[in-house]
Amino acid sequence: MTTNLDLKGKIAIVTGSAQGIGKDIAARFITGGAFVVVSDIQEKAGRATAESLRERAIFIPCDISKAEQVQSLVDATVERFGRLDVMVNNAGINSGRPEDRVTAERYPVETWRRIIEVDLNGTFYGCRAAARQMVQQKSGTIINISSVAGVVALRLQIGFVAAKAAILRMTEAMACELGPQGIRVNAVSPGSILTDGTRELFYNDVDKARRILSFIPQGRPGEPSEIAEAAAFLASDAASYVNGHNLVVDGGWTCGFNRDF
Repeated sequence: MTTNLDLKGKIAIVTGSAQGIGKDIAARFITGGAFVVVSDIQEKAGRATAESLRERAIFIPCDISKAEQVQSLVDATVERFGRLDVMVNNAGINSGRPEDRVTAERYPVETWRRIIEVDLNGTFYGCRAAARQMVQQKSGTIINISSVAGVVALRLQIGFVAAKAAILRMTEAMACELGPQGIRVNAVSPGSILTDGTRELFYNDVDKARRILSFIPQGRPGEPSEIAEAAAFLASDAASYVNGHNLVVDGGWTCGFNRDF
């Protein structure tokens, strides 16, 4: 899927972009004419991704759970390019370990802390660091990658659900606060997207795949490129009056979740 969304000359950071959805977002931004800072905790894979995107991308390593590293990421970007137009807070984790897919009374505290530390705190650190620069510029857009798990409650992953739901409310609060400064803040909530991780967890198992797809009206998982298109729209001037919005890209999962009851 290709559109004519113009990102020409925009400077963007995409966290968690060594692979998966983040990698597709970085590639789509470059197709639209942006310069992209690929950032990830996985240095080898991140550098390879930046190299594959040729002269319009550089790599800066970052652990988003460390506030000082996120601030350094933004500072290094501004030092290199002079400004920051788009911040995509995509990096995040969940847990596929069987011992973590349990009900709340048995949910490991260490798993809760780690997911909140990375998914929620890390997204906040990215928003905060980007906002500091964008307020000075009086322009910019922040895109937070949430999940359908933040829209409807999913069982046996309470830490992930809590973090992604909090990201949506944080996005709305920041849109209220930063809108007067010329800054837009929006979210994208992917449904079940076909990545290496979801293949391993779900789609390589016929029974699990059938069960998941039974909840999705379109009857298929999404592609990372489809999330990238949503991010490109929100980053572009085509979304100039879109602020505080959560763009759900899920094949109808959330509207069809309880369709038989």
